[in-house]
Amino acid sequence: MGIGIGGLISGMDTESIISQMMQVEMQPIIELQRDEAFYQSKISAVGILTSALSSLQSSLTPLLDEDNFSGYSVTSNNTSVMTVASNDDDAVTGNYQIEVTALAQAQQVRSSAFTASDDVVGTGTLTIQVGSNDAVDITIDSDSETLEGIMEAINAADTDVNAAVIDDGNDNFYLTLTSKETGLDNTISLTMTDDDGVDTDASGLSSLYTDPATSSLTETFAAANAELTINGIDVERDSNTIDDLIEGVTLTVIAEDTGNPFTVSVAEDLSSVTDKVQSFVSQYNGLVGSLTTLQKYDADSGESGILQGDSTTRMIQTRIQNLLHTTVDGVDDEANGLTYLGIEIDDDGFMELDTDVLTTALEDNRTDVINFFGQEEDGNNGFAVQLSAALDGYLGSDGVLSAKEDGLSSSIEDITDQIESMEYRLEKKEETLRQQFQSLEILLAQFETTSGVLAGQLESLKNLSSQIYNK
Repeated sequence: MGIGIGGLISGMDTESIISQMMQVEMQPIIELQRDEAFYQSKISAVGILTSALSSLQSSLTPLLDEDNFSGYSVTSNNTSVMTVASNDDDAVTGNYQIEVTALAQAQQVRSSAFTASDDVVGTGTLTIQVGSNDAVDITIDSDSETLEGIMEAINAADTDVNAAVIDDGNDNFYLTLTSKETGLDNTISLTMTDDDGVDTDASGLSSLYTDPATSSLTETFAAANAELTINGIDVERDSNTIDDLIEGVTLTVIAEDTGNPFTVSVAEDLSSVTDKVQSFVSQYNGLVGSLTTLQKYDADSGESGILQGDSTTRMIQTRIQNLLHTTVDGVDDEANGLTYLGIEIDDDGFMELDTDVLTTALEDNRTDVINFFGQEEDGNNGFAVQLSAALDGYLGSDGVLSAKEDGLSSSIEDITDQIESMEYRLEKKEETLRQQFQSLEILLAQFETTSGVLAGQLESLKNLSSQIYNK
């Protein structure tokens, strides 16, 4: 607010007059603000629609991959000894009797004892090889000649071992090497070239050896294979994770339990497939719910959804509804349509899935079900392929929804500019009104002063005339 005036001379409530005048002038801005709020609500509505369409498209992704239409459940009745998991869709169903008699183990070796981790050992070159893997040369120089420095140099190199310095609590410090891989074939070989010129004595770098004469370290844990019996057959593997015994199944050995066999069961399980189809049904119903709310119209109250009558929304809804009747050439009639897969649409447009019907279709016509959803063939794409492509056209950065949102944002920017311009003009107009009313008060004050002077002069003349008459 600029100049303050109170109508002291005129007696007018000038502040109220100016306020009422400015309220009238504000009406165009109020209308623009209403338009802005309307466009903002439309942008929010488009965001809701975009989110629902995006969720629907995400639910289609698993239906595009034929590998997702086969499922198996794998169980172990002794998970403290072995856990199991399905690793592909080609598992062989059946029950397998397994007994674990030994765990796979990584070899571990240690050096001779040193009095501290920062003891200087020596310089030279260490060569480490695990099993038949490539040997790795590691240079030990003055920057890494301590026991801890050697450990860090080994770990920094691309070797197949992990190095550590262990304190036994009795002032004995050891360098330990542990193979990164388990199994009998992954034993550790350490050789060296000692800068003192002798590789087989207890001084310099070769003092790492616990037996310098034979250039050897002390083995603290021996390398070992996992040993188990499966259906009466003895087998060995170099790892505790085994994926080549039961097709499509990964076995993870946790503990040995000699004399106590247990059962691993592999069974076909289509629930994972029906879950994926149910996810699509749920997301489609979420979209229908959003569209119903955004496009509703109540004839009794006159209330309508923010996108009621919107042509873009109607176009999207119509296109998706038309795709629900998709059939695919070459697919058997018993699987060629959502209805044949247990998906029905009620009077309100919502889907319902009969999992028993879908399961039967998968058992009897799995390939046709796969092709109905995910076939990619020019001019003859599957239902999920067609619907996902349509959604791409709506959701992409250059899609219709993005264009609509850009248009609404542009309208809001125009309104914001208009409001700012009008507010500036009204601010100036209010200043002008205040100046005008102030000028009026000043002028009235001047008139009042002049009136007082004239009244005084007239009173003086009256008195003078009276005096002359009385004489």
